[in-house]
Amino acid sequence: MLSRTAEHLFWMTRHTARADHLARLLDACYQRSLLPAPDDAARPAANGWLTILSTVGLADHYRLSHHDIEPREVIAFLAADAANPASIVSSLRFARENARAVRGCLSAELWESLNATWLDLQRLVADNLHVHDPYAFFEWVRQRLHLARGVQLAAPVQNEPAAFLHLGGYIERADHMARTLEAHCETLGTAHGFDYHGANALLRAVCAHDAYREIYRDAIAPARIAALLIQCQEWTGSLAASLEEIRRLSVRLRNGQSAQTERLAQQLCEEVRQAPLEEWFANAQGSSVLRAWLNALIARVNELARRVGRDLVRPAIPEPVAAAA
Repeated sequence: MLSRTAEHLFWMTRHTARADHLARLLDACYQRSLLPAPDDAARPAANGWLTILSTVGLADHYRLSHHDIEPREVIAFLAADAANPASIVSSLRFARENARAVRGCLSAELWESLNATWLDLQRLVADNLHVHDPYAFFEWVRQRLHLARGVQLAAPVQNEPAAFLHLGGYIERADHMARTLEAHCETLGTAHGFDYHGANALLRAVCAHDAYREIYRDAIAPARIAALLIQCQEWTGSLAASLEEIRRLSVRLRNGQSAQTERLAQQLCEEVRQAPLEEWFANAQGSSVLRAWLNALIARVNELARRVGRDLVRPAIPEPVAAAA
């Protein structure tokens, strides 16, 4: 397969996954903001929106054109601002452009799903649905991207193009999970006590609330949340599961220059599996230790994404090597 085709497929799913993750983050923060709160809770509420901006790396960009952290302005900036390259609108535009470039490699259903999503999204933004009813807007985005992902997974042949589609999605998921956890470390345990509502919002932001109830069948606890989101192999959305899929796909797509990429993917899988989470949470400074570990991990996941793009998606000298996944 041409490297340019692989690149379009890879980035198509990265952008759709990015839009889905951002919609979930915004929806979780918006629903939490609707909870009754004392009059002096204005600052913590603002911090919740600031946390989202920090998670997606746009806090400084936002401050260039906005003076205060206002919920309506943050939602408009992250959901519908076409000038913001990381907004939901921009991400879905980029996804659609990449899909159109390789339309011949996609199933008719997948292209029609993405194209219809983009056309309908423009109408919803023009009608200011994200302003009048943020919940309905975020729900619509999630449902449309669920449909696209379902069409992708239902493909009758899981061939090389499908592998690049999956690879982009898993890389984006791993990066999103690590960044979201790092931004919410204080939620999992602070000197002021466990933030139940914040932890619940965190689980909803990464689509893990039902998984937590199914696996643990108990009250929400910080150590268990960390174990589920980071190491749980039973839940496909965990950091460990995403990295394992990246490792498996890098083996399947290997070529003559991807050995170091495979090695890094394997090292990250082992590092995440062996992280002593119980020991960290038994320590009073557990959240600080977790944050430092996650910061280092985010840098390594970004390095893995860069290597995947360089060695697998657009290799300088393609040298296919047969391999078992």
